[in-house]
Amino acid sequence: MLAYILIFVLGLAPALQSVFDLPLQLALQQGVLAACLAWLFLRAFGAEGLPRGMASRRFYPLWAAAALSLLAALFSPFRGWIFNEWGNYGAGILIFYFASFMDARERDKVQRAVLWGAWLLFALCLLQAFALGNFQTHPPLTNLNALALYAVMIMPAALERKAWPLAAAMLVLVIWTQSVGAALALLAAAGFYAVSRRGGRLKENGLLLAGLAVLAAGLLYLLQADSVAGRITWWRVAWRMFSARPLAGFGHAAFTWAQAGFQPSGAFREHSIYAHNYYLEFLAENGLPAAAAWFWLLFSAVRSRSGLVKYGLIAALAHSMVDFGLSVPADFWLFCWLLSSPAEEAGVFRPSRRAAAAALAFALPLCAALGGLDLRSLAFGRACARAENSAAAGDLGAAESYLAPFLRSQLFREPALEALVGLSAGDRSGPPGLRQAVYCEEALLENRYAPAPWTELRKIYSAPGLQKEASGLDERLREVYR
Repeated sequence: MLAYILIFVLGLAPALQSVFDLPLQLALQQGVLAACLAWLFLRAFGAEGLPRGMASRRFYPLWAAAALSLLAALFSPFRGWIFNEWGNYGAGILIFYFASFMDARERDKVQRAVLWGAWLLFALCLLQAFALGNFQTHPPLTNLNALALYAVMIMPAALERKAWPLAAAMLVLVIWTQSVGAALALLAAAGFYAVSRRGGRLKENGLLLAGLAVLAAGLLYLLQADSVAGRITWWRVAWRMFSARPLAGFGHAAFTWAQAGFQPSGAFREHSIYAHNYYLEFLAENGLPAAAAWFWLLFSAVRSRSGLVKYGLIAALAHSMVDFGLSVPADFWLFCWLLSSPAEEAGVFRPSRRAAAAALAFALPLCAALGGLDLRSLAFGRACARAENSAAAGDLGAAESYLAPFLRSQLFREPALEALVGLSAGDRSGPPGLRQAVYCEEALLENRYAPAPWTELRKIYSAPGLQKEASGLDERLREVYR
C-alpha cells in the first residue's frame, strides 16, 4: 500500500502543483499519513514484523526537527494561517522515514513512477508552451526556478538508470527556464562529482575547480539587478524575523504572512511567498534548535547517500542558497524521496498486543482530529468567500455573520479578524474607519506581528484630529519591530 501511495504522490504531484489548491493539498497529506499508518499496522501484525532499524539513532535528528518544527507552528502568532502548511513538511518527513524501510522491489517501483512522472511533467510543459501558450506565466510547479530545480534533481536519477532521453529532456528544461540558480547548482554538483572521482584532493583538482569557478562567475554576471535586490531584501527580512524569535521561530510557511512587517522602510518591497534562501527561511520560521537538527539530518543523509542521485541532492542544496524550490511541496517531497536510502538490516520485532492496541487507540483519534481540522479549514475558506461576496454587495452585517463562528475559535480567530479588517474598509454605517479600527486592534491583540492591521491603522490615524493616536501607533510599532 505504501508503495502505491508514493507512486501516486511522487508521480503526479509535480504535474498537479500548478493547481495545488487546499483540498488537493490536504488530500495528499492525509493520503501519505494514512498509508504510513496502514504500513505500520500491517507489518506489526503480519508475518514480516517491524524493522528494528526504525528506532535507529540516525533518525533522532529527524524526530527532533519534526517535534521542534511542530511546536513552532503550534505556538506561532500566525498559526491560524499556516497550520495546514506544516502538513507538507510532515508528509516529506514521513516519505523520507518510511521509504528507508521499503524493500528493493518497492523502491524500484516508486523510482520508476518518479521517472515516468518526470516525462508527464515534460509533456505538460510542451503542451503549455506550444498549445496553451501559458508556459511562461503559469508554468508547472508554479515557478520556472522551482521547475528547474525539479529537473536538476531528476537528471542524475535518470542518468543512474541510463534513461538518456529523460536526462536530455530535463537538461532542456533547465536551459528552457533560463534559471541561473539551477545552472550554478549543476556546476556545484559537477565540482563535487569531479573531485570525488579524482581522489577528493583539492590540490589535484585546482584547475578543474578554477574552470568551474570561472563559469559560475559568468553566470553571476547574467543576474539582473532587480533579482539581486529582491533577494537581498528578502534575506534581510528573514534574518530580522529570526532575530525577533530566534528559538521559537514564526512557524513553518509563516514568511509570506510576516514579511511585510519586517521589511525596512525604503527597501525593495516586492512581495514574495518565499525568502529565496531555504536555509534562512527555515531558520526564521522554525527557530535555531529545529534548524540545527534538520540541517544536520540533511547534510549527514546526503553524505551517506550513494550513486549519482547524491549529486542531484547536492545540487538541490546549492540551489536552495539562492532560491526557494524546496519550499514547494512537490519538489520537497521528491527531495525527501531521493534523500532516503535503504536502512541497514537489523532484524525485526513484533510489538505486544497491548502496545499495538495502545498505539491504535492513539492513532485513530489523532487521524480523526486532523481530519476534523482539515474540514474546519475548508469551511473557513468557504465562509471567507461568502463574506467577501456579501461585503462587495454592501452587506457588511451578513459578512460578519459568516465569520462569527470562527471568531470563537482559538485557531481561526486571528485569521477571521484579519479578514474582517479588509472587508470593513468601506464601511459607511458609522464614523469613518471606526469599525475597521476596532477589528484592527482586536487582531493585534491576537497577533502583534500581523502586518495588515498595522497598515490599516496607519491609514485611519492619518486623518485630521488623530495625531495623538498616530503618535501612539508609531511607539507601539517600535516596541514590536525593534
